[in-house]
Amino acid sequence: MIWSLQVLRFIAAMMVVYLHAALTAYEATGSSGIFPPMIQVAGTAGVDIFFVISGVIITRTVRDLTWQQFAWKRIRRILPMYYLASIPAALIAAKTGFGWRETIATITLWPAFDQMAAPLLPAAWTLCFEMLFYGAATLVLVDRRFLPAILGLFAVSMAFRSTVPIFQFLGNPIILEFMIGVALAYAPSIKAARWGIPVGAIAILLAGPLGIAPIGNTLDFLIGQDALQRVAAYGIPAGLVVYGTMQVNAGKSVWTYLGDASYTLYLFHTVPISALLTLWIFYPLQADIIIAIGVAASLLFSWRIHEKFEKPLLRIFIETRQSARQ
Repeated sequence: MIWSLQVLRFIAAMMVVYLHAALTAYEATGSSGIFPPMIQVAGTAGVDIFFVISGVIITRTVRDLTWQQFAWKRIRRILPMYYLASIPAALIAAKTGFGWRETIATITLWPAFDQMAAPLLPAAWTLCFEMLFYGAATLVLVDRRFLPAILGLFAVSMAFRSTVPIFQFLGNPIILEFMIGVALAYAPSIKAARWGIPVGAIAILLAGPLGIAPIGNTLDFLIGQDALQRVAAYGIPAGLVVYGTMQVNAGKSVWTYLGDASYTLYLFHTVPISALLTLWIFYPLQADIIIAIGVAASLLFSWRIHEKFEKPLLRIFIETRQSARQ
């Protein structure tokens, strides 16, 4: 385990939380607080940092696992909490209705049908790509000869992205960010690479003011609209930040604990923010106060979910697996 990357996972999750809290403040008051939107949009890059980290961690952890072990570890880590987080999302979506495509996309995290469909939990668009990456890694563990075929499929899909949704998904350039992480997993340790942290961070912050920050909604992200621009504006700087962080020695601490809880934070942070928005619309506060309360509420709520649900569920799955072996 690279503990410094655990800390970075928490920071990446907090970037997304802050962005959504700022958007909520703007919706309630018409103001986004002390930082202008062109700076706040950098919170989007938290997702890109997640993707690069995933490439590093998966590459380094699969080496001593069978494909069955790897697949089971990913399933028990991702799906139970995702399905739990999807319950309130489904209840909210039911007020306006949703179709069979969204239902299947929510259950399977596969979004490409005759048209692209997003899971009912908006944040889960990233999990669609995570599961795609895990599926590819599983196939490589089954037989390394699948690797050229997987890369070939990605290249063909990119070439024909404009034709059908399945190629838009399988050939989405954002997948390159996982590949950046895979490459970094094999990169040598270079202390000077720590400079990648400030350089990458500054590049991410400047993307908005320079007008190159990607924008869009969940479907745009799945389709891959401006995805190459995103890889350039956020993916490459995220790679610099991740590589620099890999050179930092760190041990277990409260920050790595928060990093372990970052998945729950990412999935559930919108629940308290959305609930508080109803209050703030009628009783608006100063925008920065709304942001601070939103971030604090998200942290507190997600921490309790992590302790009361995620950790016990993981223990149950591990104990069940051990019992089955005996």
